[in-house]
Amino acid sequence: MKKFIKQGSALVAAAILLAGCGEEMVPLTESEAMVIVNYSAGTLAKHNRHQQEGMAAVYPKEEEEEVIPEEEEAKKPEEQEKQEENGGQQSSSGENEASGSEKPAPEAVTLTEALAIPGLEFSYKDYSVSNTYKQGDYFSLDAKEGNTYVILNVNIANTGSETVNCDLLLKQPIFTLKINEEPGVKNEVSMLENDVSTYIGAIEGGQTVAGILIFEVPAASAENISSLQLTLQMNETTTEINMK
Repeated sequence: MKKFIKQGSALVAAAILLAGCGEEMVPLTESEAMVIVNYSAGTLAKHNRHQQEGMAAVYPKEEEEEVIPEEEEAKKPEEQEKQEENGGQQSSSGENEASGSEKPAPEAVTLTEALAIPGLEFSYKDYSVSNTYKQGDYFSLDAKEGNTYVILNVNIANTGSETVNCDLLLKQPIFTLKINEEPGVKNEVSMLENDVSTYIGAIEGGQTVAGILIFEVPAASAENISSLQLTLQMNETTTEINMK
């Protein structure tokens, strides 16, 4: 700044010398002289290429650190906590959706619930294994070589006092039997009078009819039966049957 003041003083002196020849110098007060000096210094600084911008860049200030109000500083931890909580909720909900996408296996139902004929109860009794199945003197079934029959005995009971007409042929049930978790085998469809899959008849109140379901399976599968699993497909719905 002192350099600019000196240059300004020189300009003032030059201006005074170049004023009209022989004319008497006009006396200036100290304040008026300082006005002229400041103006001259500003003009020099404005046209000086080595400066960035006029007087404002004569003493460049260091960049001031950004001051964050205390209230905003206090809000930051709260916002971070909320974001973490929201993130945790989203992840947990995502896990719930992922786990919900795996639908649990439907629970097994009884034959009575699956066949759904009002007034009648269907219950699995036991099973037998045979290479042939005969009914009287007029009907006989022989298993293919290497196969045998697993015959499920099913009771059909009218627990009420009124006669109930049963028409399972109309429902067209298809039974599948799995032995020891092996691939399932569908039942043999016959017109035997006691075939549960095609049974038609009137069952009186209190009466129980002995029905059967016949499955032709590999003989090796029937040698050591540890578990039986029965499913029913009817009306485009497949249901697991509880055989206990």
